Amino acid sequence: MNEAAAFALCSVPLIVFFSASTVEFRRDRQSLRSLARSLPLAVALVVSILLLIDLPCPFIALRDLSKTMSALSLLFVQPAFLCRYKSRLAACLIFVGGIALACFWLITSLRA
Repeated sequence: MNEAAAFALCSVPLIVFFSASTVEFRRDRQSLRSLARSLPLAVALVVSILLLIDLPCPFIALRDLSKTMSALSLLFVQPAFLCRYKSRLAACLIFVGGIALACFWLITSLRA
């Protein structure tokens, strides 16, 4: 697989989380004030961006980092059920984005 296709495929979780946050914040402007609703989306966006860049860190093995980030990504699935998002579409997108992000981090750990 060429690098452009891999980049496009790995950017899917980023696009999904960005879409979920846009849908939720358009539906309910008070979601910006709710830390329980906005923090998981913000952290998920950061973890999605970390998937796209290479982290040259000599102290941490890429395999261990990938497994840790995969477990962290599965934690992003839980706010879809626990937080009371006003939009069901946003909750579904958060669920799909968390699963996709965890899968891509696991694929990264297999590649390392």
